[in-house]
Amino acid sequence: MDIKIVYATKTKHSRKLAEAMGERLKVTPQNIKENTEPAAAGLLIIAGGIYGGQSLPELLAYVKKLDGAKVKSAALVTSCASGKQGQASVRKILEEKGVKVVDEFICRGSFLFVSVKHPDSKDLKAAADFAEKVAL
Repeated sequence: MDIKIVYATKTKHSRKLAEAMGERLKVTPQNIKENTEPAAAGLLIIAGGIYGGQSLPELLAYVKKLDGAKVKSAALVTSCASGKQGQASVRKILEEKGVKVVDEFICRGSFLFVSVKHPDSKDLKAAADFAEKVAL
């Protein structure tokens, strides 16, 4: 399967998650700030954080540019201070474009003094395990 990993990050948490997944799957993650044009993929793994209850605007803009006919499916990887909030806005855009969202992995991310050590090594391993699972 043609797998791509993209990420948007403010705090570098999503980059760490993307790199852990990329290492496991032998895929080079792409920062959407540097690679603004979406590519075709059998599976697109999208890593991003939740900031103030929302996905980053640049991540939403990237997903809006996706061609649903060129992306077969997607998996979401999300970090947030609560460890519970998913990428609902990203999921909605993908589904409107006809891209099947196969699953979502959510882990804690730090914000100010909340969950300062996250994502930690266990979170990174769990993200890599998730990527391996959805890539099968």
